[in-house]
Amino acid sequence: MRRGFSPPRAGQPVLKFALTLRRRSIKLFCMVSRSSDNYALSATPRLPEQVAAIIARQIGDGLYVPGAKLPPESQLSEVFGVSRSVVREAISRLKTEGLLDSRQGKGVMVLDPAARTFFRMKGLERHSKQDLSQFYEMRAVIESETAALAACRRNLKDLGRLRQALARMAQAVEEQSDGTQPDLEFHRIIAEMSGNKYLRDLMGYVNAKAESFIRVAREHSSRRSRLPLKVQQEHERIFAAIAAGDAKAARVDSLQHLHNAARRLGINKLGV
Repeated sequence: MRRGFSPPRAGQPVLKFALTLRRRSIKLFCMVSRSSDNYALSATPRLPEQVAAIIARQIGDGLYVPGAKLPPESQLSEVFGVSRSVVREAISRLKTEGLLDSRQGKGVMVLDPAARTFFRMKGLERHSKQDLSQFYEMRAVIESETAALAACRRNLKDLGRLRQALARMAQAVEEQSDGTQPDLEFHRIIAEMSGNKYLRDLMGYVNAKAESFIRVAREHSSRRSRLPLKVQQEHERIFAAIAAGDAKAARVDSLQHLHNAARRLGINKLGV
């Protein structure tokens, strides 16, 4: 048992984790003493998704009970054999799923899965054009109004955070690296700036679903020399409108950005 972990209660399976590296893929296996249980991670999803899926399974199986404190990121990182950033992203996903919650002074706490009341988006895994079109229509409607609210309720501290996310995206463009995470952070901060806790939580869930699409769109844009710069300029216009307190421009620029993002995924027209 690794230092820092509480021993399991009587009757609980003892979890052991092993990391297996195979050429280009990483397979992470979680083995339990009960042969009927299988927490094996597939090699197809990204690591944060795999780690989140295992923790969710553990919560569902009662290995972490409601009200229990999740081990620190450093310990989970060691147990899963992944970086702390992977664990952090996995935890963020589970927060949007209503399984975890951060409480000041207490850490990350496990919530009751039966108490979850949020809706789920089904069908996106198929990546059909109709599903993507409807998903981006929803994003366009919600995010354009969220940006308008952010423009009305902006403050210097939040604008500084938004500017930093924008700078990290610009750095990714310059280095020709993956800018998905600062992109998601940019939109998350805008949702927080709206001052509406329901929009903030909804956008957290939407962003978790949008991550794979944003990554694909950025990969496509990286293959075209000027497109990454155009994507960056779209975000800069949104920032400028919010910073100026121009709700109308923030709404229009955000809506245009979502239309352009949809086109980068092969969706030629949205209904808004």
